Amino acid sequence: MLITLIAFSLASCATMMGDRTVNVTGEQIAQKLNEKLAIPISFLKVFDVDLSNSLVSFDKTTGRMITNMDTKLSSQLLNQSLVGKLGISGKLRFDAAFNTVVLDEPKVESFDVVGEGSKYNDLFNAFAKTIGGEMLNGLTLYTVKPEDLKFGGISYTPKEMVVTDSGLQLILTPHR
Repeated sequence: MLITLIAFSLASCATMMGDRTVNVTGEQIAQKLNEKLAIPISFLKVFDVDLSNSLVSFDKTTGRMITNMDTKLSSQLLNQSLVGKLGISGKLRFDAAFNTVVLDEPKVESFDVVGEGSKYNDLFNAFAKTIGGEMLNGLTLYTVKPEDLKFGGISYTPKEMVVTDSGLQLILTPHR
């Protein structure tokens, strides 16, 4: 009888607890991007691209993430490495099967080469826009932490994701 009463009390507490919100900042997403893109990307075995120092912002109106990264492009075809900035935007999708936030529909907005390499800007922009989006599509940007899915003895499941101007809000609901 006592065990039944305790179980009933815990179940009613879970019902009364309501949803939880986990905030994910641009810095957290940028850190994950930097980790994922730390290894140089090779295009057609001709160009090697190093991406680093991601700066991430969000646009709640469009639901897109905007990222700018330092970029270094090297090739044996060039007698020097070219440096610049790569601008990417993309929609964010929550993958409930894996409790992850994934980059969808990435679009290379710009690739600006500085210095002497700037004469190649049009060529590299066309190249980056054609291939860059395809390579980044489906990239995992954040994984919900196990400790966020269990709080106060109550298990939570992700319910929805909201893009705000300051980051992402993951709404978790008690698992019933």
